[in-house]
Amino acid sequence: MKLFKSLRIRIIAFALAAGILPIAVIHLLVVSTYESRLIEQRRIDILQRLSVIARQLGDEETLAESLTPEKTETLNWYADAYGGRVLAIDENCRIIHDTYHMDQNRVCVSDAVFSALSGSDYQNYRSGEDLLEFVLPVYLEGAAEGTVTGALVMSSDTSWIRGSVRSVANGMLLAEGIILILLILGVVYVSYLLVRPVKAVSDEIDRLNEGNFNVELGELKSYSEIDTIMKNAEQMVDHYRDLEESQELFVSNVSHELRTPMTSIRVLADSMKGQDNIPEAMYQEILEDISNEVERESTIIDDLLSMVRLGKGSDSMNISTVNINDFILDMLRRIRPIAEEKKVELIYESFRQVSADVDEPKLSQAVTNLIENAVKYNKPGGFVKVSIDADHEYFYLKVADNGIGIPDDALEHVFERFYRVDKARSRETGGTGLGLSIARAIILQHYGVIKAESEVDQGTTFTVRIPLKHVRDTGGRG
Repeated sequence: MKLFKSLRIRIIAFALAAGILPIAVIHLLVVSTYESRLIEQRRIDILQRLSVIARQLGDEETLAESLTPEKTETLNWYADAYGGRVLAIDENCRIIHDTYHMDQNRVCVSDAVFSALSGSDYQNYRSGEDLLEFVLPVYLEGAAEGTVTGALVMSSDTSWIRGSVRSVANGMLLAEGIILILLILGVVYVSYLLVRPVKAVSDEIDRLNEGNFNVELGELKSYSEIDTIMKNAEQMVDHYRDLEESQELFVSNVSHELRTPMTSIRVLADSMKGQDNIPEAMYQEILEDISNEVERESTIIDDLLSMVRLGKGSDSMNISTVNINDFILDMLRRIRPIAEEKKVELIYESFRQVSADVDEPKLSQAVTNLIENAVKYNKPGGFVKVSIDADHEYFYLKVADNGIGIPDDALEHVFERFYRVDKARSRETGGTGLGLSIARAIILQHYGVIKAESEVDQGTTFTVRIPLKHVRDTGGRG
């Protein structure tokens, strides 16, 4: 049921069940114990008095001789007092006295009477008929032990016990009803207190989903479990705020980066349009500049599309087992012409043969970006050293250069989108500010880790760690 999915309804239901069940059990135990005690007290009382009379009737040779008018009156009084019937039966099973005067002088034949005439007591409680039954032997006083002259039979009405038990039960029900009402009120109130912080967090999260990031959860402190939930919710809110700011910054950066080449193209086009008889050399130079700006715009768009696909996870991974050594050598061959033009030496160092499960095209994009950056932001006569190593679980790629380096305050931002350490130099080298961000995203898709170390004018080292098998790195993605 949808209603029972409510946390408050469940708390109320379980609390009421936990409260009502003990009340019901206690009610049944008290009523049952009270009824049993009343019956037991009645039984003991009747048995004691009937035993006294039985001893008094054993003072003559026969029960008929012993049954004087005074003793008969006593039997009648006990029968009336205990709401029952008393029979005096001689050794021949003949009823010589009946307090009801119904079966006088008749023969009473029953197992209980025979048992009593043999010297055994008989007691029984008929709960369905509300009767206590007793059959006691009458022993002849002064005679040989065990000489029986007759039997006393008594039945006592116990319906009054049922009425007394009912009165007690009704009183208990009244008290239990009051307790139950108080329990319901208490449970409803407590459930409200328990659920209120959860509801408050839910309302704030709804506001967050509606785009309102001005939520305050710190004032909703409650018990520790809810405090933990709200702490996590606050962190989520902070994350959304950061994400919103990041998106705004991203849109701003994209607009700026795309507008810059377009502005350059417009300026170049206007310069051509405003002049007559432009020399062919200048004309060719302007066209080349326009072509470069178009190429730069295309590169930015391509990088943006790559970033969007990686961010959405829409690019499926095409994993295959790749020889990483050959993979790196192939990239170095492609980048060598750029390095020679920049007068930068490429050095390859391999400690062992490595094969790993990777998406070769994607990883190629990431590693190429690292090596090209090391070449572009280097000094003439510098070097870029690419080394490969591995253990039983990961392979390690290190790209180190002795170039211009990265300042400490910029090192922690190098993987951010559109971040440039030196904006002027980046534009000269054709950078978009997205390369390292894309490289990091690709490495994370491989459940890997990338770290940067640098010192100004001494060089930069990027270290990449990727699992040999394409499985999640349980050690984290630091």
